[in-house]
Amino acid sequence: MSLLRAHALNIAAFFWGVAEATLFFFVPDVLLTYIGVKQGPRAAAMASLIAALGAAVGGVLMFAWSQSDPNGAYAAVLAVPAISAEMAREAAAAMDANWFAATLLGPLSSTPFKLYAILAPHAGVTLPAFAAASIIARLPRFLIVGVGAAFLARQLRRRLNESQLLWLTAGAWILFYATFFALMPN
Repeated sequence: MSLLRAHALNIAAFFWGVAEATLFFFVPDVLLTYIGVKQGPRAAAMASLIAALGAAVGGVLMFAWSQSDPNGAYAAVLAVPAISAEMAREAAAAMDANWFAATLLGPLSSTPFKLYAILAPHAGVTLPAFAAASIIARLPRFLIVGVGAAFLARQLRRRLNESQLLWLTAGAWILFYATFFALMPN
C-alpha cells in the first residue's frame, strides 16, 4: 500500500480543515465521524489533530488576507452561506472585548471560525497568537465529534453492521445539513 493511500484520510482531514477555515462551509466533522466509525477512536483522534492543524493554516490564510485586503476578505466571508452582517458585528464586539475567548467560544455558538480569523488582525491580535489559538479553538470539538462517533459506533456494532453504521452516519449528516439550510436566514 502506498504511503499516500495509507494516509489519505488524514490528508483529506488536513485539507478539509484548511477549506472550512477559509470559504468552504461544510465542517470537517463530517469526515471525522466517518473516520471514527470506520477506523476507531485512535484514528479519529489523530485525524482531529490534523484537521485542527489544517484549520489553523486556513485561519492564518484568512488572517493574512484580512490584513492585506480587509474589505475583500470581509465581503468574501459574508458571501458564505449562513454568515450575516449582524453575526459579523457581534463577533467583532466579542473580539474587541476578549479576542481569545471569542475565538475559542464563538464557533460553539454557530459563528464560523473564518469570521474570527478575518476580525483578529483588526482586534490587535498577532498572527502567532491567533495561529496557536486556532488549534486550541478547533481541536476540542473535532475530538468530541470524531472520537465520540468512534465510541458510539462501538456500542452500535452490537446491533448494526459496518454498512448500516456508515449509512446511519451519512443520514445523520444529511439530516443535520438539511435542517441547517432549512433554518438558515435568507
